[in-house]
Amino acid sequence: MRRFGAALALWMVVALSPHHVGAEQAVPDGTWLVAQRVAFDIFPCHDALCGKITWLRNPALRTPEMCGRTIIWGLTSDGPSQWSGGWFFDPEDGATYNVSAHVETVDRISARIYRGVPIFGRTEILTRISARSLEGWCGDSR
Repeated sequence: MRRFGAALALWMVVALSPHHVGAEQAVPDGTWLVAQRVAFDIFPCHDALCGKITWLRNPALRTPEMCGRTIIWGLTSDGPSQWSGGWFFDPEDGATYNVSAHVETVDRISARIYRGVPIFGRTEILTRISARSLEGWCGDSR
């Protein structure tokens, strides 16, 4: 019985860890910068990846409604280090796009952002940055 309890506790730690989505996919957690325009934190949500805004280059957009807003949602694992079926909200144009992504290195993700058909979209490179490393971080009074 003691082994079962230890095994159950270990399973709960792994299953509920903020660093895993599903059985096979590690979350590329951290803060990610897109095209020097927006930074967001990735987190697991409902067996998918999501992201919330932590920085915007445009000070006029750094409102309580925009800071902390979910910018990516619904990305589900397609295999090791790749996701598809998600959505990306662009805070600068107010539009929502389809998104798929794959991890290239520990500090670099390639994301395809498009409407309907990936070939007509654009590829954005997401770069891992240190939290609170940019001037005007959401929630800062600087």
